[in-house]
Amino acid sequence: MIKKTRYDGTLIEGLHHYTRITPYVLTDRIGSTIYFEQEFDVTHSLEYLEMINKDRTDPAFKVKFFEVFLTAMARTIALRPDLNRFISGFNYYQRKRILLNFVAKKEMTDEGEEIQLTVPFSPYETLASVQGKMKKTIREGKEGKSTEGDKANIILMKMPRFVIRGFFKLFEFLDFHNMAPAELLKSDPMYCTAFITNVGSIGVDAPFHHNFEHGTCGIFIALGKVKKSRTLDENGTLQERDVVKVTFTYDDRIKDGIYCARAIDLFKNMVENPEQLEGLPELTEKNMDRLNLIDFPSSTMKEQMGRVPTGSMRQDLEVSFDC
Repeated sequence: MIKKTRYDGTLIEGLHHYTRITPYVLTDRIGSTIYFEQEFDVTHSLEYLEMINKDRTDPAFKVKFFEVFLTAMARTIALRPDLNRFISGFNYYQRKRILLNFVAKKEMTDEGEEIQLTVPFSPYETLASVQGKMKKTIREGKEGKSTEGDKANIILMKMPRFVIRGFFKLFEFLDFHNMAPAELLKSDPMYCTAFITNVGSIGVDAPFHHNFEHGTCGIFIALGKVKKSRTLDENGTLQERDVVKVTFTYDDRIKDGIYCARAIDLFKNMVENPEQLEGLPELTEKNMDRLNLIDFPSSTMKEQMGRVPTGSMRQDLEVSFDC
C-alpha cells in the first residue's frame, strides 16, 4: 500500500484531472519554474516607516522594511491559501504550517557567517507581531544558538563523502514515498512555504534565484535595494519615486497563473500600503478550511478575529534587528 500521509502536509483530494496529471508531465521542479519580475513603488512605505520611527532614537527599535515585506508575504499566503501547496510523490499536499525561510548574516562582512532561519507564521500576523517574532528569531541566530538543521549538518559533514551521498539518496527515496522522518523534515530549510532572500540589505539589486529539486519549497523571492526612479505621472509631470525590484521563482505546478498573478498584486499592494498590516486580516471560514493549518483550525477563527490590539501601532511595535 502506498503511504500518502505526511508529517508536513495533508493530501489534497478531488483535484481536476488536468491538475493531477501535471506532475507526471512536468516531473521536476526546475523544469516547471516560471521567473517573474516586478517593480514595487515603495515611496509611501518608506514615508510610513519614517513616520512610525520618528520618535525611536535607538536603531534597534525601528521598524524595518523587511518586516513589512515578511508580514505582507505571510498575509498573502493566508488570503491565497493555494500558494501553500507542494508536490511529493506526484501528489498534491496542503502544507500544515506557513513557513518562511531567509538567510541572515551574523556580521555584515565578507567573512560573516550565514545562518538559515525558518520561521513559522500565523495567518493572523500583524506588523507588530512579526516585528516581535523577528526580534527573537534573529537575536537567537546571531547569538549562535544552533538550529536543528545546523546540528544535523554538523553531524553529517563529519562523515565520508560516500556516506553523505548515500544519505541524500536514501532521504530522497524516503521523502518520495512519504516515509522521511519528521525530525529531518523539520530541520531542513528547503521544506518551507517560501524562501526569501533580502539582497537589498547588502546594497544589491534582486537577481532571479534558482529553484531546488531537494525539498518542497516552490517559491523563491528576492528583494533588491531601494533606488530612485523618475517617471511621468498621469498629468505628464516628471516625478521621482522610490522603487525596489522583486523577483519571483515559482513552481508553476502549484497553482495556475491567474491565481498567482492576483496573489502578487495583493502582495504588492500590501507592501506599498503597509498601514493595512497594522490590524488583523479579514479571513473567512473558507480561507481557514482551505489553509488547513495544524495550529490554526477554522474553529479558532472567531476567537482570533475577536482579538483587539492592545494599543496603537506605535505602542504595539517592538524592537527588531536588521536581517
